[in-house]
Amino acid sequence: MMDDTGPGQDSRRSLTNASDDRLTGLVDGASRRVVFVAPGLSEALADALARAWRRLEQDAVSVVLDVDPEVCRLGYGTLEGLENVRAAAAAHGALVSHQPGLRIGLLIADDHTLVFSPTPLLIEAGSQAPERPNAIELGPPPSSVAQDLGLGPRGAMDRKIGLDPLLPERMAAVRRDLDAAPPVKFDLARRLRVFTSRFQFVELEMTGCNLSRRRVSIPAKLMGLSKSPEVERRFQTTFDLIEKAQLQVRHSDRRITESSLADGRRAIVRQYLVSLPGYGSVVLRSRKEQLLEAVAVLRSDVDRFARGVTAQLEAIIQQGRASVCEALLPTLERNPPEACTKIHSARPSRESLRAWLGAELERCFGNAKELIGDMQVTLVFKDVAYESLVDPKFLDIARRAMPGLDLMHLEFDAAASSDSRRCA
Repeated sequence: MMDDTGPGQDSRRSLTNASDDRLTGLVDGASRRVVFVAPGLSEALADALARAWRRLEQDAVSVVLDVDPEVCRLGYGTLEGLENVRAAAAAHGALVSHQPGLRIGLLIADDHTLVFSPTPLLIEAGSQAPERPNAIELGPPPSSVAQDLGLGPRGAMDRKIGLDPLLPERMAAVRRDLDAAPPVKFDLARRLRVFTSRFQFVELEMTGCNLSRRRVSIPAKLMGLSKSPEVERRFQTTFDLIEKAQLQVRHSDRRITESSLADGRRAIVRQYLVSLPGYGSVVLRSRKEQLLEAVAVLRSDVDRFARGVTAQLEAIIQQGRASVCEALLPTLERNPPEACTKIHSARPSRESLRAWLGAELERCFGNAKELIGDMQVTLVFKDVAYESLVDPKFLDIARRAMPGLDLMHLEFDAAASSDSRRCA
């Protein structure tokens, strides 16, 4: 290992940090050759490579990248850096090469070789601290590596990487793709990642279980008002489907009722969900599995309740339909509706009216199968929206709703490097 490791570099470290400053420093210090292989690059590094082309011979600088829009979205490099390095290469009669799926980094500057793990800025900010290593620094490249890069005795004949030149058509396609779906700002993307790793929005709904509140709408024509269109249009009454009977199902030593189901939902909300006023409810990811288990129990109870009350409910529907039919029949005998007289006589018999009214009421009341089909428990998870991350009000409400929770360490300082994070 040579001692001349470049500006600011601790010569005793083979495991070190490949920051942008470190990479540009090595490129600027090269006097014979530069080989750069990585998924992408920044504008600063592109400028350093442009200076290398101006300073060295055309073939002394080689650049291999993964020219794919996803590289920019992940934060391995920027579109501007890619465009700048290609323009610099073209200006000096050189080429930038494309290697699909490239996810390692390699820089050879004269006899310095740096093998590094590129930092995806979507996930974390980069660090310049040597004690946070992402690279191995060597002397001259091993012969096998040099051969694969076309630096061996036979030159390009042995080259195995970066065989596709970056053509203008590929660059134009990358630009169109990124214009259509641009990368999220990386500080906000990391902020989103921290939020969604701590909690998610959740919507918990239980519908169709309040059978005692069901009301049947009785249209005006069934009450002998069809001869007055204005009254028929404006008049409507309702009938309480369940008045006194309490629907219940026994399971083991428990009674499942409308009330117990409502209590079960309230218990889940109380134990697992945190309300963010104006935004909805959230659940900590650490408690998500417990929430799913509790909701599964509630769903089972709703299913048991639905199956168990079907017969009871059907009997109540038939009884209610019969009582309404008997109550309305005398009025309809005195003033039969046109819908009935057009298929019977002008003065239909009582039995004809009863049959017609029964069919109409059956449509109004429905049946037990239809009603229990509405019973369900839905649970929907949603991640934090981008807009919330730039909303100080949302951030303040989240912090107030969950005081002391270790979730506010990147929301406010997402742009900081990974070695300067702090909890708020």
